[in-house]
Amino acid sequence: MQLLDRLKLRRGADGEKGFIMVVTAIVMTMMLLFAGLAVDVSSWNERAAEIKRASDAAALAGVVWMPDFNKAQSVALETAQKNGFTNGVNNVTVYKVTDPNGAIPTGCSGSNPSSQTGLCNVYTGTQLANLQQSAFTGTTSCGTTAPDKAWCPTTRQNVQHLGTDYVGVWVKANTPSITGFFGHLVGMESAAVMRIEPA
Repeated sequence: MQLLDRLKLRRGADGEKGFIMVVTAIVMTMMLLFAGLAVDVSSWNERAAEIKRASDAAALAGVVWMPDFNKAQSVALETAQKNGFTNGVNNVTVYKVTDPNGAIPTGCSGSNPSSQTGLCNVYTGTQLANLQQSAFTGTTSCGTTAPDKAWCPTTRQNVQHLGTDYVGVWVKANTPSITGFFGHLVGMESAAVMRIEPA
């Protein structure tokens, strides 16, 4: 009888150890997930601020009557502060609004934006990496192949008594997840609007 009692006691102690090991594994996994989330959220906040700075800088470049190349380059330079992040820029849209709180025109933003005549010019990440100043003729006219032809800078109103236009810049970018726990890429976007300075 004593042998049977000992075996039962031993089986109970082994079961307790197994239970403790399972609970420890679950707790450790959850702690790792929370730590990973904290690291990713911190990184995402930093990237979101970076994208906001980029859209602000690009809109500021637009208020002094510059062609879109300068806005696109502002975005590229701002986002290049972090190694390799410029490659994460999906789209930059330079768009027309009539007041500082105006919405981005239909078709100029979203998952698959495109240039809309008289409303916006959309640039892809690939274009940002490859466009040259010489491709932009918008200071005098917009040629048929000019990347800023949809909303040509020469058509933007900068005469105060006629009601100056507002220029908006919308940036959409992907930022990587450091830990990979929550997917590899997270999409972020930001927009800024400023009034074109009167001539």
